[in-house]
Amino acid sequence: MNELQITELNGQRVLTTQQIADGYGTKKRTIVDNFGNNKSRFKEGKHFFLLDGEELKKFKDNNENFGVVGNRAPKLYLWTEKGALLHAKSLGTDEAWDMYDILVDTYFKVQEQQAPLTLDQQIAAIATGYGSVKEELVEVKDRVLDLEENAPLSAGEYNYIGSRITQRVNEVAHGYSSITQKQRGELYKDINRGVKVVTGISTRTQLRAKHFDTAMDFINNWEPSTATKMQLRQTSFDFEA
Repeated sequence: MNELQITELNGQRVLTTQQIADGYGTKKRTIVDNFGNNKSRFKEGKHFFLLDGEELKKFKDNNENFGVVGNRAPKLYLWTEKGALLHAKSLGTDEAWDMYDILVDTYFKVQEQQAPLTLDQQIAAIATGYGSVKEELVEVKDRVLDLEENAPLSAGEYNYIGSRITQRVNEVAHGYSSITQKQRGELYKDINRGVKVVTGISTRTQLRAKHFDTAMDFINNWEPSTATKMQLRQTSFDFEA
């Protein structure tokens, strides 16, 4: 994908249908059809915004949106980060998942996640459901341990992983005399693919507390695969030629 034109609606970054299609390696018609076939799953205001009439005219008149939509277009769908995730799920291809992770790193702003409950709060919550903490103490402890391991990463931890991925890609990129946006994208795909393999997840949003140390060890020691290195060299050769 070429460097994206940043598009925002009410301070929130969004993507057009064409940008989704280009990034996920498919046709715009496929994205439109997937939306039509799964329309009940997409919620306006959460997964997408639909602009038409006066609202669309106001959007077109904003100079920052030049080229985003044709002058004669009667309506415009703009997809949020969650909408982009649903489209990646719909397509189910490695290319779509890889690009979704890159979009989270380099385009969308990471949303604040709710901090996990403290150990005391988890025990209290579980104890309320079972009535007597003393009688179910062993079971409560087991459940608390499971909750701790499977708790979502805090916003700070999630952001740190994304930041460290970017740093590591930059460190590796410095080893090349010059690097294009396309080459950098290949490096992001390689490192994100590795994170998913070592943690056993499909997309980085599924990372849990138990994955943090494994993910960080991999990122800190990551080197591009031989295939990626060869692809980068070939891309560099084609670019120079």
